[in-house]
Amino acid sequence: MWNTTSVAPAGACAASAGRSSTRSRAGRQRGRWSTYRNAVPDWFRQYLDLEGDASEIRWYQPEVVPGILQIEPYIRAMNATAHPRPDAEDLDRTVAIRLERQAVLRQESGPELSFILSESALRRNIGDVDTMSAQLRHLVEVGNQPNVSLQVFPFDAQTYETTSFNFIILRFGDDAGSDVIYVETFTDADYLDRPDAVRAYTRLWDRLRAAALGPVESRKLIQQLAGELTR
Repeated sequence: MWNTTSVAPAGACAASAGRSSTRSRAGRQRGRWSTYRNAVPDWFRQYLDLEGDASEIRWYQPEVVPGILQIEPYIRAMNATAHPRPDAEDLDRTVAIRLERQAVLRQESGPELSFILSESALRRNIGDVDTMSAQLRHLVEVGNQPNVSLQVFPFDAQTYETTSFNFIILRFGDDAGSDVIYVETFTDADYLDRPDAVRAYTRLWDRLRAAALGPVESRKLIQQLAGELTR
């Protein structure tokens, strides 16, 4: 999975309609990923363009660490269980794409980034102990950056039926009318920009953020989990 998200399939028709209505928002970065044309499906290149143009990214991930927060050993460990398993060249391209995307974390004029991760994403062992420990320490480091907010949705938080649905909200300036919701399926993705869909996902984001631990508490929990792995 390209964004390492997994939701119930929503249908290719909706995805195609969403892509046509959001294509105009992905102008400045279009073509940047042409080098990886054979490694990245068309429906995901649309997301890459939008991600590069966004002024704010809000990302809820319940099961694994979000793609742009993954370290290389974690990426390789995840792909080691893929079926069919990628060959060495394809795996190297996957790693290169994901690491290149992480430049958005370090750009001085880059977007504001907010992440909410379920505690299960932090406790799910991907790779060996060293890999998970390094991944958790990386999350703490990234969460300390001024343009990044990272929160954890803990096991003992008040839960909602909808917490199993992962999604990304891409914002382009202050006009909420330009927001795009990205929801990835197993073989495709939906790009939702209908006002009712944007409102629904924005309300869900606000509920999850309110129920999650604050950024400082979240970093402390991640540090605690990393320490438990190395004992």
